[in-house]
Amino acid sequence: MVCFKELFSYALTLLSRKDYSEKALRRKLKEKFPSCAKEALDSVLRELSSQGYLNEYKTVWNYFEEKEKKGWGKKKISYSLRQKGFNENIVREVELTYPFDYSYVKELLSKRYNLKDRKDREKAKRFLNSRGFSYSEISHILS
Repeated sequence: MVCFKELFSYALTLLSRKDYSEKALRRKLKEKFPSCAKEALDSVLRELSSQGYLNEYKTVWNYFEEKEKKGWGKKKISYSLRQKGFNENIVREVELTYPFDYSYVKELLSKRYNLKDRKDREKAKRFLNSRGFSYSEISHILS
């Protein structure tokens, strides 16, 4: 099965550069190899999953870690992952279980804003809201 080998090789090349959702990887493979059968594509994706190269849970968790360090909130991270085509249930599960640490955001706010000043406090709230933090998270961070 020539198509399988080509698909598998190209998929490994893609996955060596960055993590993909199954949906995004399927789309990439279809674009590159439009003549390959759906069965070959399905078997490549199954094989990648069974060998651990395609693990959406691990990818979503790593994405949460990466974006948390950039100061993103849970809502923004989850929305971004859903836009990228990751499984809704996996995103929700990681969102609920991920041990979110607000220390980086608190440090960033203390550098940017004088939180004792009412106007700066309002600016900080808007900033956090734009970064995808819920109102309960914002009140927790600013308390």
